[in-house]
Amino acid sequence: MLSKTTKYFVYKNHFCYFIIVAFILFSNHLTAQIDTIFFNSKWKTTTKDSAVYYRIKPIKIKTTKAIGHKIQYVDSLYLIKDYYVKNNVLQFEGYTKDAEGNNNAGKAKWFNEDGSLSYSRDFDKPAPGTFRVPIPPMTYINYSVANKSLLTAGLEFCLDCKHEDKLFLGIGYGITNSYNGNYYGLPDLHLSYNKDFLFLKAGSSHKNAYALGGFTFLNLIDLGFGYSFPFNKDKIPTYKGFTTSITLRLSRSQRAYQKFNVIQ
Repeated sequence: MLSKTTKYFVYKNHFCYFIIVAFILFSNHLTAQIDTIFFNSKWKTTTKDSAVYYRIKPIKIKTTKAIGHKIQYVDSLYLIKDYYVKNNVLQFEGYTKDAEGNNNAGKAKWFNEDGSLSYSRDFDKPAPGTFRVPIPPMTYINYSVANKSLLTAGLEFCLDCKHEDKLFLGIGYGITNSYNGNYYGLPDLHLSYNKDFLFLKAGSSHKNAYALGGFTFLNLIDLGFGYSFPFNKDKIPTYKGFTTSITLRLSRSQRAYQKFNVIQ
């Protein structure tokens, strides 16, 4: 038989184990309560007793991992999951730019109480029946030199300004310097793909085609080097040979420009 001293230590140890287990269970329950947000039928925060929906604390995920592409100025998104209190069935699942779940991004799904899909939407696209105002065109001014100098001005349209990589479509008109006292005009149609600090550009007029590549500073200034190919070398004006160019791009929309990141 165990002595009284031994029994005392056994009971004491059991009691300590009980206290530790109870503390862990209580801590988990308390953490679960803190990490859960309850809502009433009008999606106002409320207590658990009067809640219709609840939300587990949102998880922060890198934007590219969450929706497969970058969003300008947004490094991470929050994964939002809402549930019905009645049966713990998923009511909503999607990503938002804020922890409160008010600014959606990417694909989202809503579900009925029986778990069936009620509605889905891709927030990267305009809502059905709505019209998205396009980004206004920007003005570009380009000065390039081959066998002659050429000053061109016109409008550029940002075909893809949603991401960091930009695609510009330009339409303009240029004037060459004189041929025996005469000046000639050359229309300009081009595409420019700008990524990080580099760009590639291809364009044409009714007299020549050209290709350029080089460096860009925030899409505001492009400095390029390339070659111009004349369609007919015998007809004036001929704009041909190795080409250097500088382009100034002016826009009212900040989305046309790259974000300036200061490395600290």
